[in-house]
Amino acid sequence: MFGLSPLVAALVATIAALVASTWWFGVHRRRLAETQAGVQALAGMKWRECAGLVLQAMEEKGYKELPSSRQPGDGGAEFLLVKGDERCLLGYKHGTAYRLGEANVRDFANAVQLQGATSGMLVTLGSAEGFARDLARRYGVDLTDGRSLWPQVEPFAAPQMVVAIREQAAGEIRKGQRTGIIASIALGLVVFALGYAMQPSEPSSMVNTPASTPANTGPGAAAPADDTDEPAVETSGETTVAAEPEAPVSRFTDQASRDAEGALRELEEVAKLTEQQRLERRLAAATEVGELEAADSAGWSTQSTLVIRMNRPDGIDTGLVNEACAILVQYEELRSPRLQLEPPAGTAGQVRWRQCQ
Repeated sequence: MFGLSPLVAALVATIAALVASTWWFGVHRRRLAETQAGVQALAGMKWRECAGLVLQAMEEKGYKELPSSRQPGDGGAEFLLVKGDERCLLGYKHGTAYRLGEANVRDFANAVQLQGATSGMLVTLGSAEGFARDLARRYGVDLTDGRSLWPQVEPFAAPQMVVAIREQAAGEIRKGQRTGIIASIALGLVVFALGYAMQPSEPSSMVNTPASTPANTGPGAAAPADDTDEPAVETSGETTVAAEPEAPVSRFTDQASRDAEGALRELEEVAKLTEQQRLERRLAAATEVGELEAADSAGWSTQSTLVIRMNRPDGIDTGLVNEACAILVQYEELRSPRLQLEPPAGTAGQVRWRQCQ
């Protein structure tokens, strides 16, 4: 296939699929998941608290709220902001159920004129229709939906809420990454099977047969041997024996292809494991690490993080990390974990992080 052996083509396809799925779930989908979780967290807050975050974001841009400018708006609240000579009316609508339409934009544009403002910003945790955005540009109104609002207010949100949002998004991303790994391995197997089927068949081995012995026309000529169990016919003191068939030739002769074939077999074996078998392998790996001389115990905190409790405060060195990684790389699915090195209980040491390469 494309001048490559089926095994090499399968490995290339698997690696390319893994890279693509890593970018999709690790970068693109992570941003979307964090934004969606952030909008849901804002919707769970009281509207005054969420509006306060929006005002802090506006202050970061140079806007200041005029005293006693807050007043109820069309299903939300409105604030009059100033920035130098500019007067801006900020309209905020709480909740993800809002879908701003043309009527909302026209009503807000009228409110901007009544307040004597030079510009307006309409903010919601919901969404905005396409026609509403076009109309807002004609009126000079800036529309901000939930997906655009979260990156602006995230720096002002409580740290505990931001951490919880990122952990929730990370949990969703890990599910997608596992699906991407399984799909990449399946793609590699399909490419290998197709490449193997498309290879030209090798010529079959020919069986060496002796040339027929010319018949002796003399009076002492011997009768030809038939296909029964009679002994071979001797002619001129020589015995004719049928040659044995040759052994089949191996398909892969170079060492690199054989090594790659072994690696693919390991990936296939890992893909065949059940969830219970994978859990048992993870527990076995953690037990082996916990029995190291410099370790007191070891256990998995997440799918990719192994927590190692050291038994002495000076145990943070490359020796413990190398020994733990040497154990983990024996398991194909645990080759690149993150190690969380915790000091002994009762000590004031710091938690260290290491990564198996």
